[in-house]
Amino acid sequence: MENSFIIENLLQQKSSIRLEFKAQPNMDAIAKSITSFINTQGGDLVVGVDNDGKILGVENAQQQAIAIQNALVELIKPTAPISVQVINYKKNDVILISVWEGAKKPYHYKGVIYNRKGQATTITNHKTLDNIILQRKETDFHWERMPLLGAELADLDTFEIEQTIKSYKEYKKDANFVDVEDFLIQVGLIQNGNITNACMVLFGKNPVRFIPQCKIRLTLYPSKTSGNQFIDDKVFDGNIFRNIIDLSTYLDTVYGKNLSIEGVFRTEKPNYPILAFREGIMNAIVHRDYNSIKGFLQISIYADRTEISNYGALPDGITVADLKVEHNSILRNPDIAQMCFYRKFIEMLGTGTQRMIRDCKVNKFKIPVWKQKENVTTVIFPNVTHNRKTEGITEDVVRGISKKVVAKIEGIIEGITEGVTEDVKDKITKILLVIYKESGVRTVDIEKLTNIPVKSLERYIKQLKDAEIIEFKGANRTGGYYLTKDLENKINSME
Repeated sequence: MENSFIIENLLQQKSSIRLEFKAQPNMDAIAKSITSFINTQGGDLVVGVDNDGKILGVENAQQQAIAIQNALVELIKPTAPISVQVINYKKNDVILISVWEGAKKPYHYKGVIYNRKGQATTITNHKTLDNIILQRKETDFHWERMPLLGAELADLDTFEIEQTIKSYKEYKKDANFVDVEDFLIQVGLIQNGNITNACMVLFGKNPVRFIPQCKIRLTLYPSKTSGNQFIDDKVFDGNIFRNIIDLSTYLDTVYGKNLSIEGVFRTEKPNYPILAFREGIMNAIVHRDYNSIKGFLQISIYADRTEISNYGALPDGITVADLKVEHNSILRNPDIAQMCFYRKFIEMLGTGTQRMIRDCKVNKFKIPVWKQKENVTTVIFPNVTHNRKTEGITEDVVRGISKKVVAKIEGIIEGITEGVTEDVKDKITKILLVIYKESGVRTVDIEKLTNIPVKSLERYIKQLKDAEIIEFKGANRTGGYYLTKDLENKINSME
């Protein structure tokens, strides 16, 4: 089955502070263990496997899983994200229950607070409880829960909130809210009458008005390096849910699909690992450091790879090497992560990076590579690139120029660009279009309008002068470049 490798990975480990095996689906024992995980470091519980790693399986696993999830959500207070999955492993169904470390400690089951000590689930003593309460107080001063002064309910996207309420009620069957505001209060996104930072990032109509660093930028480069030249540069400045949807639509277009015919059937395969990309983008969204004005999330698509970079170092105790195996999932933004989980943008807890690797392998892409430099974490997808040609002329350059003129200039330069790359042709065309539109422009002006580096620009200008296509008129300090009379006449004859 799709996620059997997760069980394979867990079986290679021993029971620990974050992992437990249970032979039978005993509801009381499961709830105590899960509560202890939430109060400690989060973790995984596998039902249908004994302590020696023997696979016993669970009968009627799907019904059992639904019953377990409903009971855990109902009985563990306050409400926490709990992922319950049925996974077929070696012809046996087992149940995997995963949780994050809770952000609203202490959590209790039937009024009792449990925590994890080594491999054991224990009732929390007074000293441990004091530490848990202290952690809760520190969390309440986290950036996510700070009041966003000046923000009002009218600044929020009611549609996205209502969609989230609908998903939340599917998760917690007995949830009841008077209205949108009541929901936000109950889940902690409005505190003391104030909209929180997390609330605005999640549901804002125009969140960058309040939190400029929450936007996502995506840039397509024609080569293997970044620079002044790019094919497309887009900014996604909506709320998280709007951005995820818009990004997915755009990426489908940018990467395209590979069509093939097998017999009488046509098959389509995306040119990028969809699940791995979704996990990579979600990881960046929920782990980015929104607190810093320097914070960013940048998706860069080069001619030989795609990179997803976000401002925010890995948590203490987690290394790049840990991302390739089972590891502790420490949330930088738990309120944001929880809403994404309820909306089903996060399907399984704590397995994102492993699933990214698996998805790439299954779909025959190179596995992703993670890097961290200073406070920036980057995941790189080798050989995953866009389908855009590099010869497109930027909109700013052609604005106000008729298509006939553009076509004529493109035809005129064919004689002097034979044998060169399409990228070079594009640059030379840009230069001529700028001179056509702004007669008398100087090199420094052309550089600003075309984003062509000055050294390359000077080389192309010399080439155009030698071909008697452009000429320099006036004094060295005040003059500029013009199209030659002969070229002007050819262009005018087309209009």
